[in-house]
Amino acid sequence: MPEPIFSVSGLRGIVGKNLSPEIIRQVITVFIGFLGKGRYVIGRDTRPSGREMDFIVSSTLQELGCEVIELGICPTPTVVHFVRNEGGVRGGVVITASHNPLAWNGLKLVHPEGRFLFAEEVAQLQKELRGFKPGVSVVHNQKGGIGCFIENEAVARHITAIRKNGLFAGVNCSGLRVGVDAVNGAMSQAGCELVRAFGAEPVPIFCEPEPLQTEFPRGPEPTPSNLTQLSQLVRQEKLDLGFAFDPDGDRFSCVDEQGKALGEEATICLAGLYILPRLRGDVVVNLSTSRAIEDIAARFGVRVHRTKVGEANVVRKLLETGAALGGEGNGGVILPAINLTRDGLVAAATVLGLLSAGKRSLAELRQELPDYYLIKEVVPVPGFDINRLVEQAGVIFSGEVEIDQSDGVRFSGEGWWVHIRQSNTEPVIRLVAESSSRQAAEEIVSKVRAIIKGVN
Repeated sequence: MPEPIFSVSGLRGIVGKNLSPEIIRQVITVFIGFLGKGRYVIGRDTRPSGREMDFIVSSTLQELGCEVIELGICPTPTVVHFVRNEGGVRGGVVITASHNPLAWNGLKLVHPEGRFLFAEEVAQLQKELRGFKPGVSVVHNQKGGIGCFIENEAVARHITAIRKNGLFAGVNCSGLRVGVDAVNGAMSQAGCELVRAFGAEPVPIFCEPEPLQTEFPRGPEPTPSNLTQLSQLVRQEKLDLGFAFDPDGDRFSCVDEQGKALGEEATICLAGLYILPRLRGDVVVNLSTSRAIEDIAARFGVRVHRTKVGEANVVRKLLETGAALGGEGNGGVILPAINLTRDGLVAAATVLGLLSAGKRSLAELRQELPDYYLIKEVVPVPGFDINRLVEQAGVIFSGEVEIDQSDGVRFSGEGWWVHIRQSNTEPVIRLVAESSSRQAAEEIVSKVRAIIKGVN
């Protein structure tokens, strides 16, 4: 069994196999050694292992002399928002494996600035973990924990912050009926409450937030292939649109009134259509995000900056550039004016904002989005030889090819690009390709897949 994965996306592993109580305690101990004692916030999604992990995290924090604020089951972005806006909070821990299968779980570590750890901060924790001696704490001579407190209003505060932000002033969706699919995850209640906050009526499906016992009711990622039940609900109930989230609520996608899933790549584009006319500024996305966002940004005369994959990398560039909007092609939207993390509630609010005037339906808005064909594939190999892949570029592609090796390798040419990299969350290779036609994208993927398997 390989070691659990610890990267800028946090710690992830399979509970009972490579994610043990001892590893959890070690990570929390070095985390507190890094940030220091204080008040720490804990939130979790609905995975069956979450309750036990919550107990381990909470008890470890208290043993190290920290005060614990329990948010219970709540979206990941709500935990980050709470840390950023609640005075006197030293940091936070989110117990989730995001879009990974139910058997997985993990920890996302929140910095006191209200963001996840940057790469060099993670590297420092990794160094401390390598030198960790079992049974020896990095925080000595503590008198025990200060206490544990329950906070029930974090989601309400988060939604209020969105609703009262000037970007959403005047948004009124009275009369709209919205399907809400939270995959029985952390957004089960929050997603419906956000819809109500803007005056619309939520029609829930897969919004049972009790800890799961068997499996998610659909695939955990809000991709079109996983949203067939939501699409059926929208059509059968004649709803105006449908919202879909991943298990911890940081990824979002939607379904139009015809029951057509727009896909997670459309999420950042829709957010751009709403935010950029109201808050002029650049956009930050990762290397695997559709070039459609570049077309959207060009309409408003702003630039797009690209980073390595990993939310923390996007957030860092947002802070460096002062950009107005950030996100990723996985359905993540980051609006620094409200939150320094991918926020499914913010993403949903931007769609409600687009529809609030009542002049265009989501299907009509879909027609305004640039039309590209994007393919995402997972290649089940543990790694690949970048240099040999680059050497093969002349054989794979014709014409002038631009090569970016800042994160795996990304090849791009006239009207197409393909990105190949090691996953931050699973022991696989992720391959993303985009072109103006399906046939061209499929040909690129086929060629690269063959090369990857051939150089391993």
